[in-house]
Amino acid sequence: MKTVTLSDLSDDDRHLVEQAIAVRDKAYAPFSHYTCGAALRDIHNHIHVGCNIETVDLTLTTHAEMDAINGMIKSGVFKLNALAVAVLSVNGYAFPCGLCRQKIREFAVGDDARIIAVGLDAQGGIAHLALTTIGELYPYSFTTDCLP
Repeated sequence: MKTVTLSDLSDDDRHLVEQAIAVRDKAYAPFSHYTCGAALRDIHNHIHVGCNIETVDLTLTTHAEMDAINGMIKSGVFKLNALAVAVLSVNGYAFPCGLCRQKIREFAVGDDARIIAVGLDAQGGIAHLALTTIGELYPYSFTTDCLP
């Protein structure tokens, strides 16, 4: 993982960051107030976005990364090259949770698929920005190679 600035990112990755921040406004989080946005780029360079959607018991909550991946799958594409996730994160980076890491790994082109963590401040500006890969973020993942 490395800390980066927007100018360190490619135009395509900056666009992912912008889309993740924008879709975060559509999140439904009346209980936790933890709004999250995600944007991914699939292997055909199409962007798919998602936001978290809470339920009162929180166990059926849809995570933003999962929502974006589900949208990609519904479009008929099954591989992603990069994903940006944006959350309020005043004390660090906004990396995907363990469940989302598994789902990202399932549909990533490989270990080198980029993950851009966007930590936002209370005003919605970028406070922290980090770049990593799914392989670095989730090195010992469960994959089809684990199956008999």
